[in-house]
Amino acid sequence: GGAAAAATETTTTTKNPSANAVSDVTPVRIRIFAKSPHTPRDLDDLWSRRSQLLAMHDLLLPSAHSASSKQSPPLWQQQQQQQQQQNSLVNMEVLVMPEKFRVMDSFDPLLSMKQVRLILCKKLSIPFTRLGLETREGRPMKDSMYLTEFFAERDVVLQVVATLLQPKSVEYKMPSVIDVMVDSDVNGHPVVVKVQIESEDTKKKYFGGYRDKRNGLVYHHACTQTTRKPKESKIAKFHRETQTVDLSTKSVQSKREQGTQMARKDLFIDTANDKIIASQPYFTTEELISLKKEKALAIQCFIRQCFAWRKVAQFYHQKRNRLIAEKKKKELDEKLAKEAEQDKINRRMNPKSKADFDALYKELEAWKRYQEKSIRDEGGTDEQIAQALKELLHKEIKLLQTIDKLKIKARSAVKEERIKARLELMASPKEWLTAQGDYIEVVTPVTTRASELVQLYNGLKLRKIPARQRLDIILNVKFTVREFDCLLTRDIVELVNREQDMVSRGRSESSLSGLRLRLENLFLNFIETPEFNPGATNFQRAPYVTNKRTKLMTKAATALYARKVP
Repeated sequence: GGAAAAATETTTTTKNPSANAVSDVTPVRIRIFAKSPHTPRDLDDLWSRRSQLLAMHDLLLPSAHSASSKQSPPLWQQQQQQQQQQNSLVNMEVLVMPEKFRVMDSFDPLLSMKQVRLILCKKLSIPFTRLGLETREGRPMKDSMYLTEFFAERDVVLQVVATLLQPKSVEYKMPSVIDVMVDSDVNGHPVVVKVQIESEDTKKKYFGGYRDKRNGLVYHHACTQTTRKPKESKIAKFHRETQTVDLSTKSVQSKREQGTQMARKDLFIDTANDKIIASQPYFTTEELISLKKEKALAIQCFIRQCFAWRKVAQFYHQKRNRLIAEKKKKELDEKLAKEAEQDKINRRMNPKSKADFDALYKELEAWKRYQEKSIRDEGGTDEQIAQALKELLHKEIKLLQTIDKLKIKARSAVKEERIKARLELMASPKEWLTAQGDYIEVVTPVTTRASELVQLYNGLKLRKIPARQRLDIILNVKFTVREFDCLLTRDIVELVNREQDMVSRGRSESSLSGLRLRLENLFLNFIETPEFNPGATNFQRAPYVTNKRTKLMTKAATALYARKVP
């Protein structure tokens, strides 16, 4: 077939130890499932698997074939025996882990689990020691058990989990002697040398290594060094002669001789250059001690004076720094108070936030109460008091109207700031984080489109510009929106044509203010529509849904509109 899974059945025979000599061969039906044998390669794999199973059957049960070849019963009797044997087989579904593929097979219920495991290992080409069997509930299937212990009913398919066990890793042990083949001798025969290996008990250093991607083996760098011979000392260090000092006496004649000579009768001594030295007064120990005390007191006075001057200088610098800090703090406080007062005045003159307007309303209420109290304290007739309260009410109404105007002005200013910030963020380049931790700016087609539309919107916001420049801006807007035909773009084109006509007639700017405001709002709506500006998708509060004004017209409607409106 095509994409459907194909199956082939091969009937093999296994030896039944419990049957008699006539029916000692029980057929086992092995069903092999293959994925869509549509290609020649899949067909070759299927037939090769079938041939392997037949060969496995010949290896396992050679006696059954020999017995059947000697005595061949009639064909009807063989078919009847096969039918009886097939009815006595049990089906087993094997899930091989961790590869997660299934194998369906039929076995004699009197077979032991060791024989079943041997058949599965031969069929799947897996070593016998690496295959473990257990039921789906986790019950181990030991080799001494039989299949009959796991079947409650004959027609139920037994589900078995086969696990591939990892081979036990054997730790490598370096032999004490290895054979090394070196270059051949004179006759050309290789020379084998036995090398003695001395193992070290210490842990070797790690020098790195690498891993083979083909088989996952890890290789480590290593080094070796033969045992060095100890150096022989040429000089005997440990003996009696080196421990004993040799003494020797020698006479030395100096280069210059000196001497003294006293005067006598037979010897003339010249005394022209002699000097008479008289002894100084004797300086006693008490005098030395008193002199030391006097000098010590002088040194102490000098040191104390030095410490005192240092302390005075420290006090002076601390006072000077404190005065400077106080002066700076005073100046800073005055500056902050002045800024706070100026900010308070600015908040009263140009309030922006809700807190500013709440403060204005509170001040107005306090002013009203003070004025009412002043009017009642001044006294007068009831008519005078009523007239004064009426004038006060008119003043309060005017002040409330002024506050409402300021509120409208503040709302429009805040709205303009939010629109400006949103458009700048929409047209700004994207920032990507690199592997080095730096940010780079990336300009994409989406940001380029948004930047062009924002530039046109900022051009529409300009006032007091020449008429020719204004016409260029609105024509660019017209050509930009004509790419999309919908009710919104048609309104923009109509307003552009109207302003172009009025500007060409020389109308004043004050008469065009309302028209230009409508054009700005419609073009802002065009910018914030994701169908016309993909960069506006991330700035939608809710998923965008196309409405009647932004729904694109059909080609026929667009062609008809192009004929009517140039």
